Amino acid sequence: MTGPPASVSVVVPLAGARAAVEAARRRIAEYLETTGLPFEILTPEGATYGAAVRKGAADATGSVIVIADAALPYAVSAIGDFAALIESGGTDIVFAKTSRSRGSEHAPDPSLRLKALAAAAAKLVINETKLLDQSCDLEIAFLAGKYGFRIERLTVDAPSVRPAFGPIEALVASIRIRLNDRRGAYRTARRCPVCFSSEVWTCAQIPGNVVRACRRCKCRYLNQFAEEEGTHPVRRVLRPHLPVTDGVEHPHSESARTLTSVRRVSVLRKQLTARARVLEIGVRDGSFGSAAAQEFEYVAIDRAPTVARHARSRGLEVYCSTLQNFVNTGPAFDAIALFHVFENMADPHDALGRMKDLLKPGGILFLTTFDTEGLLYLLTERKRMPQNFRTHLILYSRSALIELLEHSGFEIDAIGPDFEYRDHKFLRHLAANRWPVIAPLVRGLLRLVPDPLLVSSGSIRIVAKRRAGPPVNIRAIRSVEPTHAR
Repeated sequence: MTGPPASVSVVVPLAGARAAVEAARRRIAEYLETTGLPFEILTPEGATYGAAVRKGAADATGSVIVIADAALPYAVSAIGDFAALIESGGTDIVFAKTSRSRGSEHAPDPSLRLKALAAAAAKLVINETKLLDQSCDLEIAFLAGKYGFRIERLTVDAPSVRPAFGPIEALVASIRIRLNDRRGAYRTARRCPVCFSSEVWTCAQIPGNVVRACRRCKCRYLNQFAEEEGTHPVRRVLRPHLPVTDGVEHPHSESARTLTSVRRVSVLRKQLTARARVLEIGVRDGSFGSAAAQEFEYVAIDRAPTVARHARSRGLEVYCSTLQNFVNTGPAFDAIALFHVFENMADPHDALGRMKDLLKPGGILFLTTFDTEGLLYLLTERKRMPQNFRTHLILYSRSALIELLEHSGFEIDAIGPDFEYRDHKFLRHLAANRWPVIAPLVRGLLRLVPDPLLVSSGSIRIVAKRRAGPPVNIRAIRSVEPTHAR
């Protein structure tokens, strides 16, 4: 079953001058008739450019809204290119640029007004603008980042045109936009899923998705939600960038994984008595379970059937289940361990609440995760962003995790850097791909150290104890979330 065909609304805003509008309308209509798409051409008038743009966006009925220059200093086919990019679902907003354009990656070109927006993006972003002059294009770009829309820039061939605003006007407009934002003149962005702050911003774009950053808790998370949940006030489920693989991946050698697991079991040995009940969430290759089962009563869950079957083949008690659906048929657990799994949970508050229910009072929660405040993460964040969010949904900062655990009924017992064993083959490959200049030096140094080698993974290791009593009522906090689509 297919939906209705896409339609295009072309808005040619008029701010006084009407000289070239009829010729522009005719050229646009002749071109769009060849595409076979339903279209409409609007020429809203206004005392200023910003007023005309807002009127045109409000009156447009198409699924794609294209705002074009009245003089059309570029080929009219550029309008079709911009509309096609929006229709493909590759982005939400497209700005035109020339080959001479400089400046920010997602900022509009002051010499061209051409831009295309998905209808949902236009109705929110353009309707929220407050500026009147040409610099309202800067406001559109600012609000697109505030609300988490994807932005792309397409190059068009156009002669040298006098810019609509210069550096001084852009600086003044930026100050006015920031002041409007601080005064609450714009609609509040969707809140952070960790601390529920509205101080969130688009920090990066990866293929098919937007990565958001919270200025309060320093967490990073994906902005993509299911379409049917876009307007729900409370229950929103984040989606990963790519489908979760159902296979068993082993990026490191078996000896390295085994040594890392033995090291992690030694941490639990200091906290637990013999034959304590331990639950692992996400068994990965099963090496931790094999080491833990020798000293503790080990139980594990994993949502991937292939991974669960592989772990059961090693003689481990593993259930194919999610955390929320898992039913504990025995006594409460003495410890719960999860290693780089917490980042994949869409609702951290519900997840920690469920873990608290599974633990006995005084039980241990042992987790490892990325640290967005760590030096290694900050140095590699931009280059590793697509890989970090391949399956992860939320990346946490150290301070956010501490606050999150304490609000969920846990008491921090120990926190520090996480170290893992890496084999030389992996380290040589890593150096050759990331730092080819120093790769020969790395190969020489590796000959002098043991294989595998204990190195920092840029993550943190947290050991927390369950407190008695109920946690903070997070659902009451979550109920104040804004209900708009972004």
